[in-house]
Amino acid sequence: MAGELPAWDDLRLLLEVHRRGSFLAAGQQLGVSTATVARRVGQLERALGRKLVQRSSQGTRIDNDGAGLVALAEDLERSIAAFQRDGLGPSAHAGVVRISIPDGFMPAAVEAAELVRSEHPETFVEVSAEARFVDLAAREADIGVRGARSSSAVLLERSIGEVHAGIFASEAYLERRLPKRFLAQEDWGSQDFITGDAPHGPTEWLRTRGAVHFPLRVSSFEGRLDAAERGLGLVVAGASVDASRRLVRVRLETPLPAQPFYLVMHQDLRAVPRVRAVAEALLKVFGKESRKQAEAEARFRRRPRKHGGSR
Repeated sequence: MAGELPAWDDLRLLLEVHRRGSFLAAGQQLGVSTATVARRVGQLERALGRKLVQRSSQGTRIDNDGAGLVALAEDLERSIAAFQRDGLGPSAHAGVVRISIPDGFMPAAVEAAELVRSEHPETFVEVSAEARFVDLAAREADIGVRGARSSSAVLLERSIGEVHAGIFASEAYLERRLPKRFLAQEDWGSQDFITGDAPHGPTEWLRTRGAVHFPLRVSSFEGRLDAAERGLGLVVAGASVDASRRLVRVRLETPLPAQPFYLVMHQDLRAVPRVRAVAEALLKVFGKESRKQAEAEARFRRRPRKHGGSR
């Protein structure tokens, strides 16, 4: 009957049609026949009094009226999955905790996971290094580490410290392109910079300093360090970059500003023991890393200048 709210089973079916692009593929995913998918989509369209799916020889496409229902189905799917993660398991710490972090933070996140697993082996941790900010309010992840504050009323934030960054290059690159090991204002436009594709990354900041040459973009932080070691350009990295890397830090006319970072999570998760345990481990590890960054920055600034060091 027109006006009735669609059932979850119907929304899930519509969602799979959207994802798979055909009735056949959606039916295979759900374990039902193509005829059943077509019949139930037709019933849903008649009940709502509008067209939801466009059929063609190339497959199916969700109509504008169906897009809102697909978004609703995705929200329900995430909520159901979150409820299952929060409510199931033989102990309070059993289950999965999903962490979303910026590229370059993976070692610290893995160390935090090790701390949690040593005390709660029934807790499973999934870590994703992502350029985008996942929607923590919609529970796309349980915990996020971000370099910007959140405006959401349902999210909780804790400061995890600051990252002190510098600009690094290989000896070979510096001998060839910047022998004074000092980046003056007039030098930015003549240097090659290795950057990533993160929307909140350093590329735009580098442009404000006068950088114009970005011959290599690498999505992986470790990949960018590898490229810098090979002499392909200058790279922005934390002040405490791994000592095993064959990289030299360049002095700057104006030091890079310290970047604060925050641990963010949905307020409903603060009472979930396994999520709270992972959050506490992250705060501990990132706090230690922040102090390490600050110490490395202080040592670098005390180091005497070489190769003239200034104009």
